[in-house]
Amino acid sequence: MAEQMTEEELITQEWRNTGTTWTKNDDFERDGYYIIRNLWDPQELYSPVPSERGQLTWWGNRLDQFNVDSEVEQQVEGSLARYKYPQYKRIHVGIRKKLEKELGRSLYDTYYYDRFYFPGQELTKHADRDACEISVTVHVSTNLNDEWPIWIKTPDKFTDKSKIELVSHGEDKSVVLKPGDGMVYKGCERPHWRESMPGMLEMSLTRINNKPLTLFYYHQIFFHYVLQDGHRAHCAWDSAR
Repeated sequence: MAEQMTEEELITQEWRNTGTTWTKNDDFERDGYYIIRNLWDPQELYSPVPSERGQLTWWGNRLDQFNVDSEVEQQVEGSLARYKYPQYKRIHVGIRKKLEKELGRSLYDTYYYDRFYFPGQELTKHADRDACEISVTVHVSTNLNDEWPIWIKTPDKFTDKSKIELVSHGEDKSVVLKPGDGMVYKGCERPHWRESMPGMLEMSLTRINNKPLTLFYYHQIFFHYVLQDGHRAHCAWDSAR
């Protein structure tokens, strides 16, 4: 998970990291991201909306083996983030194998987490830490009536590898994913974000323990990897500790 970044920090990280991750997929190299439709069966991904909010981390394989790290999720206040949720452990490996075929490079697993977003929440523009060198966001499920895209900025173009003389700025692209679709991207290089989720004032008539439930939600998973022969490979061992 990325920390909040200032605009200056984001510009600096993007400039410094652009070009430090390479693959054998031409589209991925050109745009810094790549859409894979039907990456995984959405029925295997599906998980009901929990009542908890905040940040949870699983230390075991049973659903009750977790710690509450924070009652307030640090990156998207009011959402729920679940680290190492047991249902997705095997899928983390399975998606890595699919990405290796798409990108033509061998990868190490680092970590994964899923997030439930709710109305009015947004993901601020940021780039990720080294353990997220190759990342994929997978859409699990939603009951939104409107599309809610993730945004990503394509690379700036320079005259040469020194990145001193700018030729043109990259473009902001919106990507809409259906359940089971994935967007793989260069997490350390490409700024990405989500604007405010629609449906802020909509509330469900259903009640549990006399408390109203928010009608709308959006569920997605981040799976993170590093190149086996890249200079971020050590992050795989750091994440395993």
